[in-house]
Amino acid sequence: MKKTPSASKTLIPVKKSKAALVLSLASAVFLVLTVVLIILFREYLSDAEKVRALVSENYFLGALCLLLICAVQVVVALVPGELVEIAAGYAFGAVWGTIICVAGMILGSIAVILLVRKFGRKFVYAFYPKEKMDNLPILRDPKKRNTLVLILFLIPGTPKDMFTYAIGLTDMSIPLYLLLTTFARLPSVVSSTVGGNAVGEKNYVAAVIIFVVTALVSGGGLLLYRWIQKRHQKRDQ
Repeated sequence: MKKTPSASKTLIPVKKSKAALVLSLASAVFLVLTVVLIILFREYLSDAEKVRALVSENYFLGALCLLLICAVQVVVALVPGELVEIAAGYAFGAVWGTIICVAGMILGSIAVILLVRKFGRKFVYAFYPKEKMDNLPILRDPKKRNTLVLILFLIPGTPKDMFTYAIGLTDMSIPLYLLLTTFARLPSVVSSTVGGNAVGEKNYVAAVIIFVVTALVSGGGLLLYRWIQKRHQKRDQ
């Protein structure tokens, strides 16, 4: 009599295939949206007034594309979020660029957490190495998780998309996560959209100052994050 494969052995390939399918679909959506935007703006990128005129004529479509790009960027971090935020400020201005980016990040974060909680760790490992995920402070210290989430999202330069996947592996409520991370993300998003808006208004001195300060703060934030990570690793040894 032949032995039937156990449930655990049959579920893993299914989860891997579903994770690969989601990754492929998200990448395809991101690619299509990027190509659409390039086609729409290729004749206007050198002139912010023309870009904004084009956006005003197709405001809903442009805002929807930007919203989806921000959401997909959280799911599949193919392009740094800062570049998308700068483009948002350039095309939509600082205020609306920030609003659309934050809304897209919220949508993408909800999607990631729900997908991770449905498909489990195999889905996460399709995007990020197991070693990196297992060493994240927000997974290793449940008692301080809320505080760590707030701090780590407030620090510029940290891998926030990876943190979102990690939260899906915990029992942290989605509303609490969104509340903490939206508040913590705002300074970084605002600085990027304000910088993009400054470029659009040809205020290049202000734009350079904003981007240089942001880069320095991000570099310092990355060093701080590594220090926090090493501290937690030493404590667990």
